[in-house]
Amino acid sequence: MRDTNGKNSGSVSPHAWRQETEGMFTAEHGSEAGRSPAGEWPTAGWSTAEPERMGMDSGMLADTIRAFRDRGVRSLVVVRAGMLVAEAYGAGLQPGTPQDVRSVTKSIVSMLAGAALADGRLRSVEQRISDFYPELKNDPKTSQLRIKHLLSMTSGLAWNNAGDQSSIEMMHSEDWVQYILERPAIHMPGRVSTYSNGDAHLLSAVLQQAVGMPLADYAQARLFGPLGITDYRWNADPQGIAIGAWAMALTPRDMAKLGWLYLKGGEWDGARLLPKKWVRESLQRRIVHHYKDGRKGGYGYYWWLKPLVPGLTGGDSSKPSPKLEAFYAAGSGGQRIFVIPALELVAAFTAESPDGEMPEELLNGIVRSIRSETPLQANPEAACRLTQAVSSFKAQPQNV
Repeated sequence: MRDTNGKNSGSVSPHAWRQETEGMFTAEHGSEAGRSPAGEWPTAGWSTAEPERMGMDSGMLADTIRAFRDRGVRSLVVVRAGMLVAEAYGAGLQPGTPQDVRSVTKSIVSMLAGAALADGRLRSVEQRISDFYPELKNDPKTSQLRIKHLLSMTSGLAWNNAGDQSSIEMMHSEDWVQYILERPAIHMPGRVSTYSNGDAHLLSAVLQQAVGMPLADYAQARLFGPLGITDYRWNADPQGIAIGAWAMALTPRDMAKLGWLYLKGGEWDGARLLPKKWVRESLQRRIVHHYKDGRKGGYGYYWWLKPLVPGLTGGDSSKPSPKLEAFYAAGSGGQRIFVIPALELVAAFTAESPDGEMPEELLNGIVRSIRSETPLQANPEAACRLTQAVSSFKAQPQNV
């Protein structure tokens, strides 16, 4: 059941970014592949398939699940070509248990911005925030603040991520939006990017004004209802504004639905929930981000973009390995919705881990299990190993 009451807290991590020439990430491979079976639209629930049927090695999946059992992973769901091929849950968790997804919430707010644009509730991403908060017109910097700046975290409003100081101060304030609006404008909008929970929450407040209803209700009508997402929570600030930076809880299966919607370019079972143009725009690189492993990715409109390690997938060694590009929603502690369009793969994780590299290492293990674009021969022994790995994972104590 939906719950939109109360406060929630979460941690954020500062990110050092710099702007560079914009790049484009597309999410069209899945729509064109023509390989998705009848279980493609999981509104009422995911259809399941043995990994081998989807070209994946059950034994390798089992090894990956076992390897990450003690690394803070709480749950994982793996979908390929519209079929649920593997899932695992720690002790005390069930498939229907909503879990705190933290900053994954931001990516959902991005989706709702696209819906509001499609519905004519917003004119464009160029619309000024002062249309909603006229007091911003009094400052030469904030008067130029636009929706696109909040989406790319380039508002120019001061935000201190050291020790989550600004986020904590906001949570302890009587009026969160007022706290954000009172931050000094230290840069012209669009010039410098700073990871800011304030930008995300201010966007939520703008959207709530634009759509004329609580944003959680709009999400239910435009997104969650059509996707069949019923078990979730989205907490609100003291003024009843849905917290745009964190505070949503979802089941991993429903996290995967959101990833699948984006892999399919915003289409769901014949209906267009989000404009295809918006999906493309939100996955366009607005900020360049240099990852610790040396690879260069970026940040779109609340979506992360990253190339994966080459040569992960198996198959015909005479053919060049595909260049794998991923986009993903991320929350601190290891909450992730990974999407790899070229493989028609969605992987959703919840976790409580201080290791920032862990989620991608888990994803890499899953990707390595993909051996073919066509079904593999059934492997009962490997299937048994996978069942045992899932059972062993569930026996692992978890902090819920």
